[in-house]
Amino acid sequence: MLPRHRIRPPARLGALILALAATACDDPFDAFLGDVPLTPTEVTLYDYVTGRLEDPPAFDIVLAVPARVDQTLNWDFLFQIRDGAAELVPFSAVADSVTDAGLQIVAERFDAVLEAPQDGYTLNAPLAVQPGDVLIARSRVDPNNFLACSRYAKLQVLSIDPEEGTIIFRHLVNPNCGDIVLEPGTHGSL
Repeated sequence: MLPRHRIRPPARLGALILALAATACDDPFDAFLGDVPLTPTEVTLYDYVTGRLEDPPAFDIVLAVPARVDQTLNWDFLFQIRDGAAELVPFSAVADSVTDAGLQIVAERFDAVLEAPQDGYTLNAPLAVQPGDVLIARSRVDPNNFLACSRYAKLQVLSIDPEEGTIIFRHLVNPNCGDIVLEPGTHGSL
């Protein structure tokens, strides 16, 4: 009969587990969560139809950056002017594939939006916008994250210039996958 051996986890692994537990008393994943930015970032997008190729018409919520649709499919919505109206258009409304990327206009002030709703997003149709509108945006499912979940952001349209074919908006994106908290400076709540 073979002697029984007890398998012990490496000491370093145990120390890491203890450090995480001490750092994040109630939530062991707390140490891995990022804060929602304290201040919003402004972004300019260019009309998808009339803009120059080098000017980005789309926005990537996962990375919180403008995107060129000729260089990547990793974007969540784009800007266009159609029949004189400014629109934000979710990915599924212009592409042959379906994603979770969506938008919804809310009746709250930008600063009053503290959480993103789980439902109610426009996924496959353009959404007409005007200066002052506040929106909640949900990204596509992030394929690089093992949790396979979306990111959430709040946006406020600051200006639209139909002649130049531009929209400027400010945004706060929660960096934590699946986390709906949009309060500046707060830690995620997974």
